[in-house]
Amino acid sequence: MMAPLPRLLVFALGLTVLLLVINLVRKRQLQERYAMLWLLAGLALTLAPVFIPWLDHFAFSIGFEYPPALLLLLAVVGLLLLIFQLSLTISRDEDRLKILTQELGLLRHTVAHLQRAIDDMNDDALPAPAESTTPPDHD
Repeated sequence: MMAPLPRLLVFALGLTVLLLVINLVRKRQLQERYAMLWLLAGLALTLAPVFIPWLDHFAFSIGFEYPPALLLLLAVVGLLLLIFQLSLTISRDEDRLKILTQELGLLRHTVAHLQRAIDDMNDDALPAPAESTTPPDHD
């Protein structure tokens, strides 16, 4: 059984995580898709002290002789899932970046080609300097 002070500390840590995430989303420093993961972590920390007796009983029933080992296992699995989700996001963003870079190169090439065409049209449209129609002075 967990003593009251550690329960209070875990609860306070959970509330701190929740408030920090909400504040970062409010300031637009954390995107909502990442905030959901951290909100779940904060909620788990906040509710964990309430469910400690149930988790202890569950740990013993599935064969853990030391109930905190189950919590450690759940935390490691949660972190692995978080890393996996972030890896998927990085992979998707790298693919998007490659496509956008290629499109930018094509657009720059097209703009340069069009600019040359405009310059050629302007050069052709300029009248050639006319020869002077005034008779030369003969002294």
